[in-house]
Amino acid sequence: MPDAIIIGAGAAGLTAGLLLARRGWRVDVLERDVDDRPGDLAGIDDWRRPGATQTWHSHAFLARCRSLLAEHAPDVLAALRAAGALEVRLAEHAPPTLTGPAPADDELVVLGCRRAVLDWVLREVVATQPGVTVRSGTRVVGLRIETDPAPAEPAFSRGPVRVRGVRLADGSSRDADLVVDAAGRLSPVRRWLADAGADLPAPAEADCGIAYYSRYYRRSGPAPDIALNRGHTTGASFDRYSCLMFPADGDSFSMTFGVLPEDTGIRVLRHGAAFDAAVRSIEMFVPWLNPGNVRPVSPVTAMSHLANRLRPLVADGRPGVLGLLAIGDAAVITNPAHTRGVSLAVLGAVRLTEVASGLRDPAERALALDESMRAELAPWFEDSCAQDSARLLRWRPEQPVVPQARGAEPAEGAPPTGYTPWPAAPAGGAGAARPAGVTNGEAYLAARRDPEIWHRFTRLQNLLATPSDVLGESGFAARVREILATGWRPAGVPGPSHDDLVGLATDALAVGAPEPR
Repeated sequence: MPDAIIIGAGAAGLTAGLLLARRGWRVDVLERDVDDRPGDLAGIDDWRRPGATQTWHSHAFLARCRSLLAEHAPDVLAALRAAGALEVRLAEHAPPTLTGPAPADDELVVLGCRRAVLDWVLREVVATQPGVTVRSGTRVVGLRIETDPAPAEPAFSRGPVRVRGVRLADGSSRDADLVVDAAGRLSPVRRWLADAGADLPAPAEADCGIAYYSRYYRRSGPAPDIALNRGHTTGASFDRYSCLMFPADGDSFSMTFGVLPEDTGIRVLRHGAAFDAAVRSIEMFVPWLNPGNVRPVSPVTAMSHLANRLRPLVADGRPGVLGLLAIGDAAVITNPAHTRGVSLAVLGAVRLTEVASGLRDPAERALALDESMRAELAPWFEDSCAQDSARLLRWRPEQPVVPQARGAEPAEGAPPTGYTPWPAAPAGGAGAARPAGVTNGEAYLAARRDPEIWHRFTRLQNLLATPSDVLGESGFAARVREILATGWRPAGVPGPSHDDLVGLATDALAVGAPEPR
């Protein structure tokens, strides 16, 4: 029976541990934080998880995530449903401005659920699975490694670093056939590898140019009978800020503001009274926030210093490390606004399990997972960078130059990072003229009007199709342009100007209101 050590008991680590154990592996999931989860779901509101600050921000688990759970972990999906997770059937919320009915698609179902509920459910399911043990309060402080003195290719100065296990804070160590880095966006593993001399490719990184403020609420009455206007959410982008409502499990929902990180005035939203006043000032949210039957159940949570990141471990077909694979935020991070994080984490766990169970050679495993990363994860990094750039051109009109991805030097005609073709490279090679695709924003507008464009774009947004297969496809792009050329645009969503929002939030804070609990 092969052994695996997984660093981190988040969504990626727990899913990988569960799936590996079901393929005959003996798995230890090592988690730095103590296990302080409540005994039942009734206590979820008080579970703060200080080591996972993203827990109390808005979440949605996209259709690709739901499909992967249905195929590989149906008991997890069943437990989420039993916990009250909302299944949002997107065709039921198609825009009313479509010229015809939305195509039926049973795969287009998003799970609305608090992240804390997902984590609690995963822990409960994993606890009953033979072959996997979660060891909470166990801090990994380093790797047990050796350096291969004979590089595979003479052009390289050294061979890959070989990971044999991990070192723990108590001075002990553990060995395993495979170590998995699922330690999240602040994972120290890549630094440990570099310190050990691993020859790793440069990561790609681009600032998101956004910060978030989120708060959870609970209703005491039924949800408003109002269709969601942005797929699985309701909201819009306004004057240098955005605001979205995310329906969640049971009678809970969350509100999230996206703002420019340098905007000091709007930081007043970190106060509960200011936040509540701000969301209630936006007309479309009034039915959701009736003070008579809605109360906040969390403080306002802020999240900033966000970047899109892609962190491969293979360069030019040569692994920099053997015996260790990375998944989840340790491998790829995209702007949280796109709600892709858990879906990509589950996808990474599925692919890791397939690679680790189907291949025995560590180099073959590294190459196979890298191939999957470049084909299935990197496109979403590129797409997130593109969407962030387009938003920043609207929100920072006085700064026409927006942050670009930093990382590998692109070849002539290649996309920003050189990691993935987006849109698809032409058959004539890198120097040939590129086919004219469309942007995500252009497709979004056309998807408010054309049923087939809506269907394909919604599958794209739910990770069921790639950006190059949709935005870069000539027929799709031609239809989008045809719609936009008519001059049709959806009606704007009314909302306060930036200055008015800051002003009314500041006034509400001056009046004061008690924070929950």
